[in-house]
Amino acid sequence: MTESQKLVGARGSKVLVGTGEHTGLTGYAIIVQEDTVIGTYEVDGSDAKAAYGLDTDPTLKAGAYIVVPSGDVITKITLTSGSVIVYNG
Repeated sequence: MTESQKLVGARGSKVLVGTGEHTGLTGYAIIVQEDTVIGTYEVDGSDAKAAYGLDTDPTLKAGAYIVVPSGDVITKITLTSGSVIVYNG
C-alpha cells in the first residue's frame, strides 16, 4: 500500500464498538469516534500501550488520530468504553 492510498483509506475500514476484544486486525490507524478508553492496544502482535501513551488509560476524545509507522500493523484492540474506526493497511 502506498502512502497516498492510506490518505484515502483505500483498503477499507471497520468500526469497533463495545467493550469486547477485537483481534485479527490489519490496521495502520484509528480515529476515535466518541470519548474512548483503550484497554488493550497491540501493534505487530505486541503490547504497544506505553509506546503510544495509552498505558495510563487516558480518555481519548472524539477525533483523536493514532497512526502506526509505515510497515507496522495494529493487530488487536480492546475497548473499555467508546468506539473507534480502524483503517486497514
